[in-house]
Amino acid sequence: MNNFWQRAITGVFFVGFICGLTLYNEFSFLILLCTICLFGLLEYYRIVFKGIFHYAQAIFVLIGLGIVCLKYWFDDWVLYLLPVLFPLAAFTVLFSKNREWKSLAYLFSGLFYIAFPLLFFFLSTFHKESTLESPQMIYMPLLALNLFIMIWCSDTFAYISGKLFGKHKMFEAVSPGKTWEGVIGGLLLTCGFSAVTAYYFNIPMHVNIVVAFCSVVFGTLGDLVESMLKREFKIKDSGNILPGHGGILDRFDALLISLPFTALCYYLLL
Repeated sequence: MNNFWQRAITGVFFVGFICGLTLYNEFSFLILLCTICLFGLLEYYRIVFKGIFHYAQAIFVLIGLGIVCLKYWFDDWVLYLLPVLFPLAAFTVLFSKNREWKSLAYLFSGLFYIAFPLLFFFLSTFHKESTLESPQMIYMPLLALNLFIMIWCSDTFAYISGKLFGKHKMFEAVSPGKTWEGVIGGLLLTCGFSAVTAYYFNIPMHVNIVVAFCSVVFGTLGDLVESMLKREFKIKDSGNILPGHGGILDRFDALLISLPFTALCYYLLL
């Protein structure tokens, strides 16, 4: 019971924190994404490097934050900096305690797993509005909030469906509790609920149904990927920053993997 109330209280503050920063303005939303990126990368590097910290990881955490903020200082010259990342990583690894080729893979995989999806998330929430002077990019907070809600719905509806009807395991060796019935139920219910958010958030219904579909399908993949990561390194939770809920990666695993696809839906269909 104590664990239940701990999870419930943390969940309420967690959802309120996300909704508040998302809805306030684009800068508060950017702060939210940078916070997710910061703690997500720290957790990821702590897991894959087995608790051994070196300044190479610190450098790549800063690079990850820079990627999330890329919209505000992007110019052509930034493209020339991207190839510099590999020799920079190689140089830092040479002077670290983990002088192994896989250390380079771990450093870069953190950027592709966490930082770049959050950049796509930020970019996808801007809508180009033509004016008499010049086109302007307007921040649309409800587009951002919609993606959070789709993931929350996917998790909740899949859990309920799995508890009520779950019999056939998806990948029992990776995630024993996940069933095909749970995922299918989550998919149907989330796509149905997407019609409600489409109406209130002024999003075309066909667009939001596609977004909901991608959220469930690729969000489920995100859950499985993180479960595979934790099993590989024999840990229960990615961290303990959220009492009763684990770490940042535990809470945003589905979102991170689904973002490249849901953000692309926004870009192509809106």
